[in-house]
Amino acid sequence: MRVRDLMTPNPVTVHSHTPVDAIAQLLVAHRINGVPVVDEQQHLLGVVTAEDLIYRGADERFEPRESLWKENFWISFLSPEGAQPGKAEGRTAAEVMTHKVHSVGPDDDLSVAARLMVDWRITSLPVVESGVVIGVVSRIDLLRRLHEFENPLKREN
Repeated sequence: MRVRDLMTPNPVTVHSHTPVDAIAQLLVAHRINGVPVVDEQQHLLGVVTAEDLIYRGADERFEPRESLWKENFWISFLSPEGAQPGKAEGRTAAEVMTHKVHSVGPDDDLSVAARLMVDWRITSLPVVESGVVIGVVSRIDLLRRLHEFENPLKREN
C-alpha cells in the first residue's frame, strides 16, 4: 500500500506569518498535532506541532512580568547579533516552526512513513509531491491500517 492510499488530502496548513494563537486554535479545533507551514505556492517551509507551542507553557515565567518592554530590551541587548526569538517567545509560525522536516512522497510505501515516525518519534508527516504539500499521514492512519490488516474478520461484520 502507498502513502497516497492512506493520507489525508488537502491538509490544514498555515503560512509563516500566521500568529501562534491562531495555530493553537487550529490544532485544537481540528484535533491534530501539527500543521505544515507553506508558502503561497504550497511549498513546504516547516512544521509547527503542539510540542513547539508547549514551550510557552514550559517557560517558567508564570508570574506577571514587571515590564515586558524592559525584558525585551535586555534580551535584545544581551542576545547575540541576529539571534531569533526562542520558541517560548515566538509570535508567528516562522519563529516557532521546525525547519528540518521529514516528509514522504505519495508513492512511497507505507513502511517508509512508519520507519520515519518510529526512528524520529514523529506523529505525522507531510506528503509532498514536486515540492508541494498535498497531504498528511499520521500515526493514527498507520494504526488504523494495521488494525484492519490484522483483523480482517472484523471488517466483514
